Amino acid sequence: MIWRHLFGYLPVNVIQGLVSFGAVYAFTRLLGDDGYGSYALVLTIMSASHTTTLTWTEAAAYRFAGEAQSKGGMNDHIRTSIYLALFSLIPALLIVACGWMASENNPNMQAAIIWLALSMPCLSIIQMSLEIHKARQQVSRFAKVSIAHALTGFCGGLYFASQTDAGAAAPFMGLALSGVIFASVQGLFLWKESKDGSFQMVRAKRYFAYGMPLALALLLEIALSASDRFLIAYFIDNAAVGAYAAGYGVSDQSIRLLCMWGAMAGAPLLMESYEKHGLNGIEEPGKAMIRMLMLIAFPAATGLAMVAEPLAQFMIGEELRDQAKHTIPWIALAGLMNGLVIYYFSESFQLARKTALRASLMLIPAILNVILNIILLPKMGLMGAVYATVICYGVALIIIMGVGRRFIPLPVPMKDIVLIAIACAGMASIVYILPQIGGFPELMLKAIVGGIIYGVLAIVLNAAGAKDLIKALKDRKNATQ
Repeated sequence: MIWRHLFGYLPVNVIQGLVSFGAVYAFTRLLGDDGYGSYALVLTIMSASHTTTLTWTEAAAYRFAGEAQSKGGMNDHIRTSIYLALFSLIPALLIVACGWMASENNPNMQAAIIWLALSMPCLSIIQMSLEIHKARQQVSRFAKVSIAHALTGFCGGLYFASQTDAGAAAPFMGLALSGVIFASVQGLFLWKESKDGSFQMVRAKRYFAYGMPLALALLLEIALSASDRFLIAYFIDNAAVGAYAAGYGVSDQSIRLLCMWGAMAGAPLLMESYEKHGLNGIEEPGKAMIRMLMLIAFPAATGLAMVAEPLAQFMIGEELRDQAKHTIPWIALAGLMNGLVIYYFSESFQLARKTALRASLMLIPAILNVILNIILLPKMGLMGAVYATVICYGVALIIIMGVGRRFIPLPVPMKDIVLIAIACAGMASIVYILPQIGGFPELMLKAIVGGIIYGVLAIVLNAAGAKDLIKALKDRKNATQ
């Protein structure tokens, strides 16, 4: 079942990947190094404000939807979630306003923040509806809304960036345009689904107790991944932030999207099985989820490290690519560890409703990241921030995996990890000896050959059940004929 869900969410992740790569490709060229750096800083403000104040309402809307659906009261659940989101917009916009005032010396950033403020209420409504669709396992609805929203926002931002002098504000103008369109539709959907429902304080307290610690943990993860951008701006300049963000956008975002894709398919099944069977129900869906994540994310991280130079030549604007290409292999490794933390091992805390503990644990790598950046940036420049990120994600992975096992011992299939590592090593050895012809041709050559080599080795070794998956797909195809 998990693979059926995975393929159902495939179009969403393909489009989100194209949009993410397209944003790096287009905006590093259209905005320039300083403009792209300002854009990256505003994105960080967006993530921080949304995570601090709104993510907890969305997380609770997802986590308690299954309970509401099985026990009744879905209309009360949705209506309570809507009111909580609307209330939480007040502090969200206050944080954005603080960011606007703090950037008084950068009019480009201030203009972008204004458009960000206009889009935030819309984004909250859209995300709330998506969480309800995902919890109900309504894959088709989730996909349609996600794809249309992402494409409209990106195309709008591209238009404003290329046809106006809006600068760093252009992508957020596109985001606001898309937000207004789809929030109107999804807001109506939420209101209809919550017909005759009411705000219930008992639910609100439970949702806050579950969701706020989770949001704080995610905020600390943002601090871990993005606080260094402000330190880079302080110790170096905005252009260096642009190079760092460009490398991050290519490598970390690729791995994150793959892990998110796997979590979309696996997490609802894991939650459903745990709610029905408790600890006895986690082994099968947990093993299926981690094997799937490893099978797709491990080779992606390896491949990114092997094609860093041609990828940077093709994807990143000339002003930023020389520095960015050195960060890509390391950020790919950091992204893999971060993906496992967020989209697999954190499930132990979410299922056990120990989100407050998870938040407190994430303080350790977040504080360590700031300390390491302050020490390494003056000595090593941009790569100091990269090394600090890798170290801190490694610490986060060890802590979350180790402590989480005390509550929900999610499976870690070591045999599959070894077999996937062998397949990745075989792929890397072949890719390494391929000719260096540069740019898009080299990127395509290495991606195609590497993908074929990894696929063959994974099937031969039956790494993470790859051979069994192929057999199951063939049997299903024969059964439908």
